[in-house]
This record gives sequence, C-alpha cells and structure tokens, in this order.
Amino acid sequence: MRNTSLILAVGCLVVIAVCLTAGCIKGTTPVSGAQTTTAVTPEGVTPGGTESVPTLATTSIPTAVSTVAGSSVTTVFVNSTANGEILTIPAGDRVLVRLAENPTTGYTWNATASKGLSVLQDTYAAPDTGLIGAGGYHEWILAPDTVNTYTFKAVYLRSWVGATADDETFSIVIVAMPA
Repeated sequence: MRNTSLILAVGCLVVIAVCLTAGCIKGTTPVSGAQTTTAVTPEGVTPGGTESVPTLATTSIPTAVSTVAGSSVTTVFVNSTANGEILTIPAGDRVLVRLAENPTTGYTWNATASKGLSVLQDTYAAPDTGLIGAGGYHEWILAPDTVNTYTFKAVYLRSWVGATADDETFSIVIVAMPA
C-alpha cells in the first residue's frame, strides 16, 4: 500500500514537470499561404528582456525596418500598452504585436484578425531563463492586404474553460492608408 502511494506521488510529479517544461519550448504555428519572414527585434527591446516602448496614441513611429526583395518594409511594434488604440500606417507596412504569455499556467492568447489582415507569423517565444514555469511572449506579424480598416483581437484564456467575462483581452484597430 505504501509503495503504491509512493509510485502515484512520483508519477504525479513527473506529469507536472512535463507540463511545466512543455510551455518552455519555442514553437511556431505556420499560417497557410504565409510568406517566409525574419523576426525583427525593435530598438530598445532585448529578446526575453524588458521592453521600453512608449504608449501609442492614434499613430506610431516605426521602430524597426527590414528589407524584402529590394524594397523597404517598415514594421511597427506594439505591445499591451496599445490595447484599444487606433494605429494608422501606410499600406504595405507591417505590425508586430507582442503580448506576455505563460502557457505553463494553461493560459494562451486566442487571436483573430479581420478579413484582409494577413497573419504572416504567429510565434511563442520562451524566456531566456532556466527557470521552470517562467513566461515568455507571443508575437504576431500582421500585414494589411489593401487600404482599409482592420481589427486584431486576442483573448487570454484557458482553452478548455472557454471565454469568460473576466478574461484579459487585447484589441487594436489598424487603419491602412495609401503610401
């Protein structure tokens, strides 16, 4: 009887350890038809570190630039401080949304983008630490297809519980203007 209890206790610890470390693995969910992109780290941001990004009003100054096929594509960086904001960008630019996430707690971001707002990249980045259970961040690179107004919404929830009124939410409106 005592051996059975010990085996069950050890088994539970193994399951808990596996669950905690599973969220610490960097993964990418490819989007069908998406272009290959290179992750861009905006100025003032250390991967896995703290961010120093000003709060956005209705527009944002580009913080990172990458080159694609000889043309310059500007990537505008936003984080949780931009929640509820209207972001006006030239058509052809991209928006990088970065939100803190800790899947070891069971919580993940469930995001949706309006029709015409392409999700080029959807990635979870684990923290640069050896601490088990430490949170990382989730990133989406968004590109408006044409001049129009788009929405990006995300809910931080446990998928097996479903959405509740108490869940944390994030949303931005992206207005793509003629370049």
